[in-house]
Amino acid sequence: MRPIIGVACTKMYFPNNNLDQFFYVGSGYVEGIARSGGTPLILPLLTNADAPFRAMLESLDGLILTGGDDPAPHLYGEEPLQGLGHIEYERDLAELEVIKLALEMKKPILGICRGMQILNVACGGTLIQDIPSQVPGAFQHAQKGSRQYGAHKVTLQPGFVADAIGKTEILVNTSHHQAVKDVAPGFAMTGAAADGVIEAIESLDGLHVGLQWHPERMWGHDSDMQKIAEAFVAKVKQAKLQTR
Repeated sequence: MRPIIGVACTKMYFPNNNLDQFFYVGSGYVEGIARSGGTPLILPLLTNADAPFRAMLESLDGLILTGGDDPAPHLYGEEPLQGLGHIEYERDLAELEVIKLALEMKKPILGICRGMQILNVACGGTLIQDIPSQVPGAFQHAQKGSRQYGAHKVTLQPGFVADAIGKTEILVNTSHHQAVKDVAPGFAMTGAAADGVIEAIESLDGLHVGLQWHPERMWGHDSDMQKIAEAFVAKVKQAKLQTR
């Protein structure tokens, strides 16, 4: 059976309409999961207090946390620095609740870009609020060229990504100004750029993975990135069988 994987999506206003908000998510997340043997479902990050997140998570076999704006720094015990970007605090609260439930239910999680960051925060880790102003000698982590193609290399430690692609190095795209600083308890760093910026984390039980790059922008034409999608779908299938 194809596992059902929720793709978390947030709200936005569209141009010339500041009255109605719309839930949105990049099509790459959904298409990559469908191509890899999963059944993608859009998971709206509702911001009302009685949102039925538990019922929503019970219907899923796995979860993808998507990209977006910066998590609020007080959530990991810091004051806002000058380089901090736009905050969506209502999304933070909704996503933290979804993550808490997914962890409780032992649902596999793939966090991408912001998704990796909020997963790390939810589990007790911290973030670099702004790489350019806080990491001397850092690479350009918000590439100015096409984001569908790689910009810098990531060296991989043994874990989910290295196993998925069968390599110890991968060329990734990059579209972020924040990154994991202190890895959350129960997680390990499994990938880093040569400038020291953490690019991949994984829970010690192997259920939860965070990637700082955007594989969904690449997995339509990059075989390594497609293998990551396929490996996550396989992880969800395996977890589903083990919980029967």
